[in-house]
Amino acid sequence: MKSNDKNGPEGENKKKGEGVKSTPGWMGKHPFAPEEKKPLVITEDKELAVLYGFEGSQVQCQVFVSTDKITFNEWTLPPGTRIEPPGMHNHGDEVYYFLEGDPIVFNPENGEVYQLHAGDALLIPQGTRHQIFNFTNAKIHALGVIAPKLWADDGIGSLIPTVEKPRFYKCGGDKDESKC
Repeated sequence: MKSNDKNGPEGENKKKGEGVKSTPGWMGKHPFAPEEKKPLVITEDKELAVLYGFEGSQVQCQVFVSTDKITFNEWTLPPGTRIEPPGMHNHGDEVYYFLEGDPIVFNPENGEVYQLHAGDALLIPQGTRHQIFNFTNAKIHALGVIAPKLWADDGIGSLIPTVEKPRFYKCGGDKDESKC
């Protein structure tokens, strides 16, 4: 593996006077800078190992390519875990293809829930909040693609806004939480 980046997609550097974090240095520049693009076989030694998410619930990712036009990665979600924080990309559509496992994908803004299985793909349009849960005893293994950009070049739009109260619906479809 080329390196480990524990910063996740939000990085560690804050812009002066603002609460906006910058993107990691590799983003949009892996395996090389945009002006150096050329056909390349991505072998294991060229993969970039990164962790996404908050400490304690980080997801291991292998980034194969992150150019100025597309990001392609592979990730694993261990049993009994979730991706935290929920993702939302304001600069591109995202597609997941699940190689193994039975993920639950949840949108904390509108309460939509999707049950997926190995062999399924999921399109997540730009600006759609999403969070993936693994309630099983087996790992989830997936490929992910986002285009044209994962995060903004200047860090603007890179922060994932919090949802003050996620909407969980379970009681037979009744949205009145007091009846649960």
